[in-house]
Amino acid sequence: MRRIICTGLTIIIFFVLQTSVFEMLKLADVVPNLLLILISSTALMRGQKTGMLVGFFCGLLLDMFFGRWLGVYAFLYMIFGFVDGYFNRIYYTDDNFLPLILIGANDLVYGFLMFLTRGLLRNHLDFIYYLTSIILPELVYTVAAGLLLYQGLLRLNSLLDRYEEGSADIV
Repeated sequence: MRRIICTGLTIIIFFVLQTSVFEMLKLADVVPNLLLILISSTALMRGQKTGMLVGFFCGLLLDMFFGRWLGVYAFLYMIFGFVDGYFNRIYYTDDNFLPLILIGANDLVYGFLMFLTRGLLRNHLDFIYYLTSIILPELVYTVAAGLLLYQGLLRLNSLLDRYEEGSADIV
């Protein structure tokens, strides 16, 4: 129960940080995608089911506040959680390289899909401009933020694991 409450609070905190605080801290006119960092980290640490659930609820928050259609971000983020959860089997907590690679890959796919939905449908065909001015700066900013935030999420996960092990010993 404690893990569910902590995960829910973490989703809300990351959403608020991404949509309000980091809007004021824009670099190169982009904001890091903190929810993708949370989804990738959770999926790596906890597996596919948890990654999908966290992805779904992160996307649902984005859909409710910023989406045109309910469920688009939820489905996309749920897919990210599902795919990243596959790497749970080969993941070691002392490895910082794999989470950053997955965060970067997710952000790259996310940026490309946003170009397809926002750019091509509005007849903006300059992919090179979109790549150099939006996708790559956001990728760099997201990976840099992921480098910092991943360590905190890892500590929170290990703290919750220790709590769950301790409560299991009491029973």
